[in-house]
Amino acid sequence: MVDQVTTKEESSSGAHGEGFSKKKVTQGNMTNNNKQDRVPDLLKGVCFTVARDGPDLYLEALDRLRVYACATYKNGANLEMCLEAEELILPEEPILPDNPTPHQDKLWDLRATAMIKNEDMLKQNMRSLYVVVMSLCDANMKDKVKAHDNYADIKRTRDTLKLLQVIKQFMYSIGSEDIHTIHNQVMSTINCFG
Repeated sequence: MVDQVTTKEESSSGAHGEGFSKKKVTQGNMTNNNKQDRVPDLLKGVCFTVARDGPDLYLEALDRLRVYACATYKNGANLEMCLEAEELILPEEPILPDNPTPHQDKLWDLRATAMIKNEDMLKQNMRSLYVVVMSLCDANMKDKVKAHDNYADIKRTRDTLKLLQVIKQFMYSIGSEDIHTIHNQVMSTINCFG
């Protein structure tokens, strides 16, 4: 006689905000819905795309990405601060007082070691977040990012902040070409009659 074993599927409130839906993914071509099934709950519906309302979409996506970083990564608050400031903010170095006592020397040594670990973890988290950000780009945005002049360097270093700057550049500039085109057409029409 064979005992049947029941398996548990992770609930939608999974660890670190990474809950998954209970749908099973079938093999073959993945549809957009199946792609979203693999996305953590905190990032569902977030997409970096080229659209008219790009600035609003970018800000919303960045807010959700910051929440995801805080909830998912160890020392995620440091990562969130960097995403908000759009620059790498390294932990402050401890200051060793003049003529330190042995106790102060030991405290400085412990703080310096902790600072180095936090800095290394922040840099590693930034590199890990690079993959998450790229996965949130739609096909059109990925093509634009990969065609960017600095993409090879960004990819080699897994520089999330530079990647976000490139994405922001594309999301904020879309539609401005249309405005300039319309303006130029109107101006040329006026110049023909004037």
